[in-house]
Parts: sequence; structure tokens; C-alpha cells
Amino acid sequence: MAVYIYSQREIESIIRASKRSRLRNCAVALAVLIAACLVAISRPEWIFGAHIQARAWVVSALFIFVAGPLGDTVLRWKARPVELEQSLRKMQIEVSAEGVVVSGSSSVKQFKLAEIVCAEEVSWGLYLRSPERYRWILIPAKIDGFEALKRELRELGIPIVEAAIPPNWEELVGAIVFCATMLCAVFARSTSVLAANFLISVLVAAGGFLIVSANPDNLPKMRWARLGIFLPVVMTASMLWLAMRK
Repeated sequence: MAVYIYSQREIESIIRASKRSRLRNCAVALAVLIAACLVAISRPEWIFGAHIQARAWVVSALFIFVAGPLGDTVLRWKARPVELEQSLRKMQIEVSAEGVVVSGSSSVKQFKLAEIVCAEEVSWGLYLRSPERYRWILIPAKIDGFEALKRELRELGIPIVEAAIPPNWEELVGAIVFCATMLCAVFARSTSVLAANFLISVLVAAGGFLIVSANPDNLPKMRWARLGIFLPVVMTASMLWLAMRK
């Protein structure tokens, strides 16, 4: 059995990259909030949509997706690197004839060797695929001994293929449509457009709920995501109800 972990050098590199990423995210979030305030004062219809009732939804979205994460990042600025370092140090990947086990600070994911159909390689690592499309394990490319790990997987009979497109690309498309349906709910004026948007948001929410639920390893940390994915449905339903009452 071989065990793979992050090297000290890689841990320090990841922490530095994380700090740069947090700085960029804070700058973008602050710019969005400033721009939203300026637009709300000068051209409120641009940000609050076609209906005055959309104001609550826009303010809520700005708080949930922009102001909330910004505040959390600032308040936990010093704690985040410490938590990240502890998480990286606890992560290890065990490869043996029985299977693959990926353990971290808060979870353990494992596949028996017979469960692994193949490994799809992308720039950031390897996705170990099971017969169930949405149940997979990611092995990060920055782990120490990544090439040796790949050789060991091949020796165990696991084929490694390069992925032409990111695995489960439909999840990315779903996220884009998710955002689009929220924008449509705020700015659409036509009842027929809102009705169509409601149907699309229901389909996207149902699909997203099934995808998240399909991987039992992710359920503990995705509990709120399974509820949040229905946000466009609620937004569109409320705006459609107001439009039909006029």
C-alpha cells in the first residue's frame, strides 16, 4: 500500500495562492457592492428590475452571494490560512489492491478497486469514476508523487484517459442557467416569459437536486445547496404571481 500526501513546499504554495485568490475575490465583491449602490441611487430601474417588488430579491441576492462572503472572508482573514494548512496536512491518499481511500480533516471517501471504472485526467487532477456518473473521487494533481500514483493505478488495471472537456460538464451549464433564471425573474416584464422561466427553473432545480443527492459523500456539506438550488423557482413564482395580478 502506498500513501500520498502534500509536501511542505506544496502546502506553502497553495496557501500563498489562496491568499491571492481571497484578495481578488474581496476586490471584486467590493467593486460589485459599490457599483450596485451607485446604480441604485442614479438608475434604480437598472438593478431593481421591472417591478419594485424585485428590490427585496436583488438586495437578498447581493447579501447572500456578495456581501455575506466578503464579510466572512474579512472576519476570518487570519483563521483561513491556518484552517487550510491543517486540512492539507491531514489529507492523504491510500492506494492498494483493495482500492483507493482519500481522507481529510472532515471526510473519508473510498472506492473499492472493482468500483473504479476509469480515471479521467484534467489539468487539476484525476477523477476516479464509478459506474454512477455523479459519484466520483478527485485526486489533486498537486499531491506529492502524483505521477507515481498514476503509474500505480495503471498497474492495478485502472485505465487513465485524458478528458477532452471537464467531467460532468452539465453541472457547469446548470450553474449558468441557474444564474440566468434569477436574472430573468428580476428583469422580465412579460407574463409568458416569466412562465417559461418558471418551468426552466423548476427543471434546473430538480436536476440539480438529483445530481447533488446522487453522491452520498457530498450530502453532509451540501445540505444547504440542495435547498438553495430552488431559489430561482421561488423568485420566479413570486414575480409571476405579481405580474398575473396586474
